[in-house]
Amino acid sequence: MATARDQQAAVEPGTAADAAAVERLSRASFDPRFREAWSAGQIARALADPGVFLLVVRGGPGELLGFALTRALAGEAELLLCAVLPAHRRSGLASALVAAAMAEARRMGARRMFLEVRESNGAARSLYRSLGFEPVGTRPFYYRSVAGEVANAITLSRSLA
Repeated sequence: MATARDQQAAVEPGTAADAAAVERLSRASFDPRFREAWSAGQIARALADPGVFLLVVRGGPGELLGFALTRALAGEAELLLCAVLPAHRRSGLASALVAAAMAEARRMGARRMFLEVRESNGAARSLYRSLGFEPVGTRPFYYRSVAGEVANAITLSRSLA
């Protein structure tokens, strides 16, 4: 259950040292059927790439409540992964993380942000819509579950100007 404290939680920069905690949070947050969670190694490697940054919200020492992994390069940004622990959803943390990612990407020179979301993920689509993201395309059958189910990815975008 979300707490009033969640609303006050501060978004702060994360580092490669947070990769294992981000992996754990991802596994607790994403639908395991679609294998959307990244491993700690994937996260650490991404953070070594130019323009990639991690923002986190901590509930206490070593405890992550949410994160946003973003790449900003050549005037564009992509929200690669974003998640909040299920018990802390609908508390404003995801909105704060995405807003902070947009601000940091803008500071890095990005003029537009993109992301992809599973078409069936109504909660995430609603969040992104509330933050001004609009659909700009569809990738048919982009997600494939462990059982062979397929789901479209919706590409969303918004100006950072």
